Amino acid sequence: MHTTFEQAIDAFWEQAETRDPQQLADEVTTLCHQWDVPAARLAFEQASVHDFLGHEALAVEGYRQALAAGLEAPHHHNARIQLASTLRNLGQADQAIDLLRSMEDTPQELLPGAQAFLALALYDDGQPAEALRTALLTLAPHLPTYRRSIIDYAHELDS
Repeated sequence: MHTTFEQAIDAFWEQAETRDPQQLADEVTTLCHQWDVPAARLAFEQASVHDFLGHEALAVEGYRQALAAGLEAPHHHNARIQLASTLRNLGQADQAIDLLRSMEDTPQELLPGAQAFLALALYDDGQPAEALRTALLTLAPHLPTYRRSIIDYAHELDS
């Protein structure tokens, strides 16, 4: 038995691929109601299920609803990243780019993921040099060698 909602929801997501896809939305809703989570968090978890199942339009609506309802950190940051990724998948790369570029307050542990999605959105938006630059500058701090060279080359890429 789980002692916190976070443990319960983590277990839900760890097992999501083995569950019946048709029941996932009901299961996450039931789980959220059992733990009496705020409406914003329920909307986020439901949107995540829609995203997981490939129902992107429903996911976008849910992420926006969660954010508008005051979803708290760290889930607020995750919702913004997931919303941007979903917008990109729906062919709205420009909106994804705007959203990801507005995330100055992103916690350090989520920043590489946000930058990876930004690189993908930039590529989809016809900005391959900027996409590669973003990816290289995100990767560079993690390189044990050649860090400075990669940073220099990234800055030299054609726009």
